[in-house]
Amino acid sequence: MAVWKLGEMKIKTIKIITQSFIFAFICLAFWYLRYPLSNWFNATYFFQLSSIATLVSGFFVVTLLVSVGLLIFTFIFGRIFCGWVCPYGTLMDVIAFLIGPLRKYKENNPKIIKSKYFLFMVLTILTFLGFQLFYLFEPVTIFARGFYFTVYSVKNNLLLDFFYKIMSGNPGAVIEGIYSIFKSSIIENRHVVFNNQLITFSFFIIPLLLVFIKKRFWCRYICPLGTFLAVVAKFSIIKRQSEICDTKCGRCVNECRMNAIKNDNSYMKQECVLCMDCVPGLCEKESKFIFLYPFKKQEIKKEINTGVTRKDFILWTMVAVSLFAVKKTFGNDQRNIIRPPGASDEEVFKQKCIRCGNCMKACITNGLQPVLLESGLDGVWTPKLDANIGYCEYGCVLCGEVCPTQAIEKLTQSQKMQTKIGIAKIQKDVCVPWKDGLECLVCEEHCPVPSKAIKLQRTIIAGNEIDVPYIEEELCVGCAICENKCPAFENNKKGIVVEPI
Repeated sequence: MAVWKLGEMKIKTIKIITQSFIFAFICLAFWYLRYPLSNWFNATYFFQLSSIATLVSGFFVVTLLVSVGLLIFTFIFGRIFCGWVCPYGTLMDVIAFLIGPLRKYKENNPKIIKSKYFLFMVLTILTFLGFQLFYLFEPVTIFARGFYFTVYSVKNNLLLDFFYKIMSGNPGAVIEGIYSIFKSSIIENRHVVFNNQLITFSFFIIPLLLVFIKKRFWCRYICPLGTFLAVVAKFSIIKRQSEICDTKCGRCVNECRMNAIKNDNSYMKQECVLCMDCVPGLCEKESKFIFLYPFKKQEIKKEINTGVTRKDFILWTMVAVSLFAVKKTFGNDQRNIIRPPGASDEEVFKQKCIRCGNCMKACITNGLQPVLLESGLDGVWTPKLDANIGYCEYGCVLCGEVCPTQAIEKLTQSQKMQTKIGIAKIQKDVCVPWKDGLECLVCEEHCPVPSKAIKLQRTIIAGNEIDVPYIEEELCVGCAICENKCPAFENNKKGIVVEPI
């Protein structure tokens, strides 16, 4: 029997307020994922809620414990994470609401959706085979990439430029005070840029535009996290209770954003995200959500399930095999780019990395950038150090602290300072002292290693006796500040470059 009823009209208002608050909190946590990192406001914990993160991390203990908490919550409340918490789902709801007057949805009597279960199966098999593609479909990481690489960077840069123009004149004490507040809490005092922003934004916006076809299209047919939670939610102890509908007007069927309600007013528990659109007020048939005693035997209405056909099995097996063949053909397990300090071996790193973008967002020099195809087809959106934009700050350990899956190991500051991620190489055909016989000490001056990995030796070049740089490779950690600061540039090459190890 019921121990708590949620049938009151107020529940939908509570849901909207709660969903809005959680969305705002998540956006703030993502915004402030930067130096200095806040332990209680750390967005890393949110990524660890996902069972997908647990799977790809090789069941890393922290992610396992956090995600188990979500599974227990789902067993009690059903897919409330999808309906009340997921920021990507919230955006879809907002878009559906805005286009509501222009787009009238017509839904059919719902059937068991097999496509998302097959997709989840294929992605899981590929993960165990070493080809991790969950990052393309996991909703939290899709939202984070879109937020970090486009929304955050564009807003930050626009605000920075706005205040720069104002402060270049004589703004007065009030404006200077406002700028001081923004500078310390709202904006970063630098332009934040990321490579391939248009491509990243496209992958972020396309699932949202599918709302024009069906409400929560992505959640219904694709989302792997929602699929996994649906399996648990099928046995949840909360249940929608309603009267049998004789009129079959179809209003509740069309209003349900997950197409979970059937023509007779019954519903598919695993598809329900507790949006509360069907609570009293929609029609005269009372609808409420009640909690059942967990171990009390309940009458369960059997659902028609056609099962897996031979055609389905052959099709999706061929898809998995084909994708794995593509990985073997176009993948690259050799480290040909500079990875963050503490990164696992290349194959393991690309398997564990969920492409959340945390390390790139937190990088204080903006040097960590998303990869496109530089490390193979299986390396898309993983981080690399791009010396044209930034460098690896010698004493910084943020990237390891914000990685939710330990693809980047958490290092102490002393460990980080001794971690080698690359080797600097002098390009004598571009380097000013070696090529032209002119003094230049930029790389040696900027080298952060206490004993200096870049040293100078007195040499005669072009008839001049000058100091020229050379590298002591055993001391070089590959931070790339030398390459970033080097003023010599010719034929798309700097006077000193850092190569991966």
